[in-house]
Amino acid sequence: METIHPMIVHFPIALLLTATLISFLAVLFKKKREELKIVLYWIMILGAISVLAALASGLYEDARGVVHDDAIHKIMEVHKLLGFIITTAFVSVTLWFVFRKSKIKYKELLIITLFLIATSSVLVYSAYLGGKMVYEEGTGVKPMEKYIMEMPGGSMYDHGGGAMYNAGEQVEHKHSGVEKGANSPRDSTDSHEHSH
Repeated sequence: METIHPMIVHFPIALLLTATLISFLAVLFKKKREELKIVLYWIMILGAISVLAALASGLYEDARGVVHDDAIHKIMEVHKLLGFIITTAFVSVTLWFVFRKSKIKYKELLIITLFLIATSSVLVYSAYLGGKMVYEEGTGVKPMEKYIMEMPGGSMYDHGGGAMYNAGEQVEHKHSGVEKGANSPRDSTDSHEHSH
């Protein structure tokens, strides 16, 4: 079964950070304030829905039983706590904004902006912990090198030379319709880092 949480979390991150930026701009630019408040209104509503979905999916993954060790569990508990804090804070400020929308003036908007900045800061740290669990600790990630090599005909792809390696032997490989060769073969257990 596919994990749901990683597919959802990007929406509240993007929407909450965008809401914070729009709110900040509304504080700065008086002439555009009313127009920006309308944009902020809809972003916050979408953000509140997405943050509730992200929390629910995270709790679902936790209840389903993601395989993890003690080190990951400690990070996961903090990540979960921050999820509750972020959700409570953002939904609360969204309800505040929705019910006060037409009456919100500069000082109140400034308070909302500061509230959003604080919530966004917590969100960024929570996102960092989520990334740490996956990319550093391997939560929910299959050990790809072993997994690929154990597959029938499994082989490792070398982006540097454009070749395939199977049990240390170079195998001809075509990539994007262009045949490429490797400069030097390497053992299949070598690690490979590739950044986009």
